[in-house]
Amino acid sequence: MAAPAQQCIEILKESHWTQERHGLITQLCQEAVASKESGIRSLSHYTNGILDFAVRRAGRGPLRSPAADADGEPPDESLPGSRLLLCTQDLGGILRPLGTGDLMRTVVANAGGGLWGGRVKAGEFLAALTDEAASVEAMDTAMNTLVTRIRTEVHRLPDELPGGAPGATPGLATCRVRPRIDFGTAAPQRPVDEERLRHLLQGHLNTTDLQYAGYYRDWTLVCVGDVFDAPELGPRFLNISVRSRRSAYRDLSQRLSGHLSRLTDALHLGAPPAPGGAPVDRLVLDVQEGAVYVAWISPSEFVVGVTLEQPQVGNAETRLGRLARALAGVTASNAPH
Repeated sequence: MAAPAQQCIEILKESHWTQERHGLITQLCQEAVASKESGIRSLSHYTNGILDFAVRRAGRGPLRSPAADADGEPPDESLPGSRLLLCTQDLGGILRPLGTGDLMRTVVANAGGGLWGGRVKAGEFLAALTDEAASVEAMDTAMNTLVTRIRTEVHRLPDELPGGAPGATPGLATCRVRPRIDFGTAAPQRPVDEERLRHLLQGHLNTTDLQYAGYYRDWTLVCVGDVFDAPELGPRFLNISVRSRRSAYRDLSQRLSGHLSRLTDALHLGAPPAPGGAPVDRLVLDVQEGAVYVAWISPSEFVVGVTLEQPQVGNAETRLGRLARALAGVTASNAPH
């Protein structure tokens, strides 16, 4: 194990930190932050909700958040992670009835940067911050690797594939099973626009990676589609019916609105949005059996995606991004001139 570049980082240890309990984990975290490729500004480690230590890049200025304590001092580096930890505890609770396991990884990002939060194991949590939008993907990859190293090398636990399996083969562009498409109360009034939306969802949904997608405008459903009726997905519905899962994902989309402000507040402590930009561009809720994604098309429009296949988590998000860009094109073409 290579020693981290000590001159590049600073370590802030809490009074209960000990070499025996935290030493190896701290060293792994140092390596992650010291890596130039990771793009991580700072990283915090928590046990049972209590901060153990934080690692940050040396020489960085205070957080650029407009928020500040009452005495005018900027928030400390661990505060965004602490708030994200509280958010993930609540989000894990609303995801649990879906029967897809614990919330392992949360990513929230905008044009100013991103926050990553992940469960190593019960009671152990990592949070990372980047204040550079171009580094969000690198931070995500580095933290997925870090949490896996701590699980496998320190705790002797199996890899849970946060972010999906590297090299997983994506699904077919055209699904062999015809997706079920429904329209909500915000559906377009013209049949031609409805048909365009139907075509887009059918062209992106498949049984391998992206298996559900819902398009919303002003938190009102425009259209939704899924391939849950496919025979090969039958084993995914042993503990919950297809009908119940469809209803649960619609309910989840509405319930997320109540948590988004807290996620946004946590993100903005380290990554304020660009002037006129959306407060959040991307949200990933990675559970043990797949993930739920929210990709914003505009400040008032977003698309929710779901995969039930953990190895396909990365591929499903990539496909959802393509769908979001295609939906943006439909929105632009329908804008008043």
